[in-house]
Amino acid sequence: MARTILVVLCALLILTGCGVKIVPQPLPGAQIDLSDGSVTQQVDGMSLTLRVQDLEVRPYQMVDNLTSFWVAFDNGSNQGIPLAMDGFYLVDGQGNQKRPVTPSQVHEMIARDSFYLIPYPFVGFYYLQDAVRVSRAADFDSSLPYFPQRFPQDLYTQALPEGVVLPGTRVSGLIYFVADLTRMESFELRYYLPGTPLSQDADFRFPFSVEKN
Repeated sequence: MARTILVVLCALLILTGCGVKIVPQPLPGAQIDLSDGSVTQQVDGMSLTLRVQDLEVRPYQMVDNLTSFWVAFDNGSNQGIPLAMDGFYLVDGQGNQKRPVTPSQVHEMIARDSFYLIPYPFVGFYYLQDAVRVSRAADFDSSLPYFPQRFPQDLYTQALPEGVVLPGTRVSGLIYFVADLTRMESFELRYYLPGTPLSQDADFRFPFSVEKN
């Protein structure tokens, strides 16, 4: 028994000591803010800023890993610019492509693997043992954006809004991918403005390296 406990403790120490850092890579014309890991690019009076928001957006023991990016789009042009979710692509260093998932899909995935909760606004647990399990899980990994402690509508209110961005205005919010960035060595987030052929280079490109301690 003592040997088993020792092995578990050693494993926990190893996991704790292993950190992952997402580092934006420089490109001509890109501006990197090392304070929050964000990067900004400007094209024809428009600018796109993004950073990794959460490496893991999930409840405890969720099957599919979700990661989120915070995105801000500034329209400094003299015309309205459509902003569409399907213009974003996540491509890792091996050429694997990921498409963003909608807030509705995220909600469905998280709710599928979450503990059974009393519907909003009567937030709580039907069973005491579920509340205890959530509390213990949060104690072990309090940095996770834990879904039972967040209202489901946050997925919609915090999401990047789609639609036309008026001249001189700005929108910001989160986009989500089913991806595990910690298993990658590098990746690139690309955005194609509506009307840009996919056979051409993306209007905005954001390369990142994944550094593991």
